[in-house]
Amino acid sequence: MLSNLILKLTNIRASELKAAMMSFVFIFTLMASYMILKPVRDAMPSDWGDVTLATQWTYTFIFSTIAVIVYNFIASQIQLRYLVPGVFIFFSFSFILFYLAYQGVFTIPHIGKVFYVWISIFSLFHISVFWGFMTGNFNKEQGKRIFGFITTGASIGAIVGPVIVTFIIDKDVNEGTILLFTSTLLLIPIPIIFYLNRLFKKMGNHQKNNQTTINTKSLSANPLSGFQEFIKHPRLIGIATFIFLFTAISAFFYFTQTNVLKEYARGERRQILGSVELITNTLTIILGFFATSRLTTRFGLSTTLSIVPFFIAIFMLLIGVHPAVWMVLGLQIIRRSGNYAITRPSREILFTTVDNEARFKTKPFIDVAIYRGGDVFWIWVIALLGEGYFNLSLTPILVICSVIAVIWGIVGLRLGRKFDKENNI
Repeated sequence: MLSNLILKLTNIRASELKAAMMSFVFIFTLMASYMILKPVRDAMPSDWGDVTLATQWTYTFIFSTIAVIVYNFIASQIQLRYLVPGVFIFFSFSFILFYLAYQGVFTIPHIGKVFYVWISIFSLFHISVFWGFMTGNFNKEQGKRIFGFITTGASIGAIVGPVIVTFIIDKDVNEGTILLFTSTLLLIPIPIIFYLNRLFKKMGNHQKNNQTTINTKSLSANPLSGFQEFIKHPRLIGIATFIFLFTAISAFFYFTQTNVLKEYARGERRQILGSVELITNTLTIILGFFATSRLTTRFGLSTTLSIVPFFIAIFMLLIGVHPAVWMVLGLQIIRRSGNYAITRPSREILFTTVDNEARFKTKPFIDVAIYRGGDVFWIWVIALLGEGYFNLSLTPILVICSVIAVIWGIVGLRLGRKFDKENNI
């Protein structure tokens, strides 16, 4: 019954349904684990100020880059079948260590700020590895039809986390206790990964993608090969530019959100942000089921990669005129749901045409190091514009953000047009 309903609502074919459903469950657990922690993390910066927040983002970039370098070295040494599950086992273990520190078993200096940095690294790394696994097993034609559905799994998982934070966990509960939820959930994908490997082998998608099977050691022994791939391929540079501009919009929204929530206590902020996550992901589910695959198959990536940026550009100007709390949080919901349901799966489709070297080494470099580098760059720009040298008010800062959003949309339009042209869309 459920299978027939999914086939009717989406463009998934019957032969792909098992793999699509297990991928759905896979990302569901990943996003649930992260979204338990996200409102906790995001409730902290309103106590710090813009310069302190910028400093935290700088630390995040530095340690994200180190994490990518270490990951690329390990990826050069082991088989991919062990690399992907190993990432999730590692993060699960790390959260147990944080839990023990919160319980006083040992001491981590400035644990709140260390926790903020580590969650920020985790938030990108585990999803980057997941999408590398997906784009290595679904070809570009399947990606246009299936990735939107998989994204709804992320959104449903992202609803579960905020529900736990908002309605189940009391606002005075220590952050360390919440870590146990994440640590446990991160172990669930391990058997799913091995089951998916068998399903994909039966489907023969590796041959369709003209790739080496993901179950073999197919990456170069050179730990810098991912960076070398990046500088040689214009498409990868274009994707990195698109993400860099995306981080600008995220940083400006984060700045605006932090400022409008200053008058609330930390527990209240956590509750508000949990509610925002709940609404955001409900909207994402609706878009993922009914809009994403239809947009990508009918209008191509040129539309799906540019529609959200251009929309944001217009509405940032409106917020600049009247930066009320409900307007900021409302557009935040629209921006993030549009990204999750439309922009992100469209961006991942671009990786279905690259090789495993780019997918498992260059992709984390772009998704994590470039992303966090963009965070650092833009948060310091905002700090200089606001508390720093220029001392601008919120309105002119948001006008600058609107201009950046237009440039972001133009880059997405060009990336999408090139992909559509190459694939006769």
